[in-house]
Amino acid sequence: MVVAAFPLGKLAYLAIKQVSRPIANAVKSGAKKNNFFKRFVCMPPAQFYNWTQVVIKMRFLGSEGKVNVRKLSEEVAVDLGAELIGEAVVFTIGAATLIAEYVRAMAAAERKEEEKEKAFAELKSTVQELGLLVEKQDAQLRSLQRFNGSIHTELKNKGIDIRTDL
Repeated sequence: MVVAAFPLGKLAYLAIKQVSRPIANAVKSGAKKNNFFKRFVCMPPAQFYNWTQVVIKMRFLGSEGKVNVRKLSEEVAVDLGAELIGEAVVFTIGAATLIAEYVRAMAAAERKEEEKEKAFAELKSTVQELGLLVEKQDAQLRSLQRFNGSIHTELKNKGIDIRTDL
């Protein structure tokens, strides 16, 4: 039986969107109430967005001359600007979340790589230590073999026969 993967990415996206919506709505309502915010923050992007949208539509429809775009009314411009600001807030929160997740994943990958390097260094050190131990034991074995050979020779010289097939 195949179990479908739980769409954690979609769930996270929806959670971020749901959390950022109230923040965006608060920014939008504040923008609609504050005259400075209305005039200098909401209206210019809304007018630019409207102008760009109309010009692009007219170009697609085949208009080649200068396109005369009427400005939006203050109320419509403020609503559109506040909506643009709200969407920008949602996008910014989403982008910040993605960047934070990327940084976290990179840090985790870096930690994992450091752990691998540390384990490799420990294994290399252990192999070197074992190599030295083997060399030391090899030297001790040669010394014991020489000692055994000298004892065997002395015993043979004295006429004592020993078993050598051990």
